[in-house]
This record gives sequence, structure tokens and C-alpha cells, in this order.
Amino acid sequence: MCQTGRMNIRVNFNQSFVGAVHARGHNKDYRRPPCMIAGDGSNNITLSVDLFAMPDSHDFCGIVVNNRTDERSLSIAVRIHKTLELADDKFYVITCGNTKYRNARNETSLVSLRLLDGTRRVQEAIFGHNYTLRAEISPVDGAYGFRVKSCLGFDTDNHNVTIIDERGCPDKAKFITKFVYNRNAGTAEATLSAFRFSDTQKQLHLQCEIVLCKESCGEPVCYGDDASSNFAVSKGQIIPREEEAVLHAGTSVFVLSPGDTPLLQPLCDDGAVHPGWLLWLAIALGILLLIMFIINVFLCSAMTCSCARTEIIEKEPSIIEDYDPYRSWHGSQYGSRYSLNGKPGYTSGGSTMNSTRSISTNSDHYAIVHSRPGSRYSGPAHKQHHHHHRGPPSNIGSHYSAK
Repeated sequence: MCQTGRMNIRVNFNQSFVGAVHARGHNKDYRRPPCMIAGDGSNNITLSVDLFAMPDSHDFCGIVVNNRTDERSLSIAVRIHKTLELADDKFYVITCGNTKYRNARNETSLVSLRLLDGTRRVQEAIFGHNYTLRAEISPVDGAYGFRVKSCLGFDTDNHNVTIIDERGCPDKAKFITKFVYNRNAGTAEATLSAFRFSDTQKQLHLQCEIVLCKESCGEPVCYGDDASSNFAVSKGQIIPREEEAVLHAGTSVFVLSPGDTPLLQPLCDDGAVHPGWLLWLAIALGILLLIMFIINVFLCSAMTCSCARTEIIEKEPSIIEDYDPYRSWHGSQYGSRYSLNGKPGYTSGGSTMNSTRSISTNSDHYAIVHSRPGSRYSGPAHKQHHHHHRGPPSNIGSHYSAK
């Protein structure tokens, strides 16, 4: 059970217990008296831990605070032996602040309590200044209404005061107003004048009960209101029904005098970037990165085009290759019985042109060479023309080929 800044943990056993229950932190056990209790042979044992002890305090027992939900959790160990660690020892995590429930849409809704200056959450308040105390349910569930009641203000020295009673009405001291509800937004807001119990104790803890009701909880009729019943039912509002569940929500602030040096760094949950220069540095780096990306794209495009042009030039045919004497040509008018390298080719007779065909054995393709009627020699070795008397025309073609 959690109340007025204390976590009271009760452990029941099936038989007499002579071991120990103590708090555990991150890689550390808290076995000092404020955080440990030894069994006396009874069937149950109770450990009470300070929820708001500072980390450097002797009463600190490793409480872990969730800044988003203001829940406080503690890990405990149940030891069978007072000093030894055994395999049968049990470990648990206890959480104060039942701030969530399962709504009608089977979603988890969170309940929170915050002190706001305008729309900004504060952890340090100025004594006597007015702030907004907001209770909020998120996400909003239209199937349930809620009401804020039994709000306490207390410090670490166990001084406490009731600021909202069990009906949901403010204290008559008037340092807090009545909660105003917005069912569509799932919020309830009241104006609170920052207070503290002493000049030496500046930390103030606020805790409220959040009551859930089917459809609507109604609004309380408090001192000074016109109605005389316990709850006022406004026009169009359903008559309040029985309470379905009670949740707890809380928050903590330091109440400073005007001109005091701030004790904490500003919160960063207002959506802004802190510090401010970090945002401009990120923008500058982003612009530089974009410029480098554009330059790289341009350079890569230029290199790709240059490589493509070079490949096209290398693949263009050479003019000399068209007149290569060692290249086999189809349809030559100067045939021969032999190929240019002196090896016999394939000879076909019976042609009206008395042609011969040769197959080059050193080529990947066949070369067909037609002989010219009456030619004595053929081939590039006899390119010079001599004026000789031509004999009678031969019907069998040339007998030799140039080598």
C-alpha cells in the first residue's frame, strides 16, 4: 500500500519466516535498517520504504521513478536466510501508483497528474504563484467518466494537508479551486497556489485519487454552490453511478522563493529542442549533407557519360581492317586451289566459271574464293602487272596461289 510518501510492503508466508526482506537496486543490495526487515518467526512481515528519499540520503532504498507516469517502483528480495543467498530466494518488483486501466476498446489508458505553467510542465514552482493542476486520462474512453478526490499535499518529513476532500471539493483555505472537467479531452483542471510546509523543506508532493465511473461520475456540489445535494447533475448529464475503480496519481515539485537559484534543469517535454543551438547545428549539417549528395550525383553522372563515350569509340571499326589482306572475304573474284597459307582447300568442279573454293584452316569461318577465268596468278604477292603475252584461255583455272 502506498500513502503519504511511504511504500508499505507486506509479505505473507505459509510457515514461520526467519529470513530477511530487503530492497535491491541496480547491481546493489540495500541491507541497511531503513531498507531491510528480518523475520521473527511469524507468518508475515512488513517493510516500509520512503518513496521520496533522495539518492544521497541514508533512507534511500533504490526507488525508481517513471517521469512520464510518476510511478515509483522498488525491487525487493525475499531471502530464506538472513545473510546467505540461496537458490530458493524470490525477487519481486513493487510499483506505487496504479495509473493505468483497460478501457472499453481494450486499450491501456494512463492517468497522470501534473503541475503546469500555461502548457509547460514545471518541476520548480515559485512560492505564492498560481499554477494549473491537471489530472488527465489518455487515451480518452467515452465509456468511462472520472472524478478527482482525496488530494493530499505532503513533504518528506510526513507533514501533510488535505487540499481536495473525498467528495472532490477543495479545502476552505482557498489555495486550490474546484476541478473543472472536460470529458471530451479527458482532463480535469484546478488552479493551485504554490505552498510549502517550511523554508527548509522545499519539496512538495501532491497525490490524488482518480475515480472511474460508468458513463459519468457527475460533479460534486461543494461549499458555496447553489445545489444542496452531494453531487450536481448538469443538463444532459447522466446520473452518477457506482464507482468502478480507484486509481492513484501524483507529482512532485520544488517550491522556491522568488529569486532562489533553480535546483533542477528545465524539463524537455514541451516539444522544443534543448539547447536551442543544437537545432540550428542539425539544420546546418542537414544542408551540407544535401549539397554533398547533389555533388556526388553530378560527378557520378559525368563519369558514366564519359565511360559510355569511350566504349563507343573503341568499338568503331578501323578503315584498315576493310583492306586486310589476311582476312578471308566472301565472293572474291580471284579464286585459287590453295589457301593463302599454303594448305589445300576444298575444291569444287563443274562450275561454268571453273571456280575453286578453299577453306581456311586458321580461321573461325569458311572463306569461299572464286577464280577468274584465264588468270595465271592470284593473290597480293603479284600485285605488279607485267605485259606478257597471254596464252590461250585455261578452262581449269589457276594452278598456283600466292604464298
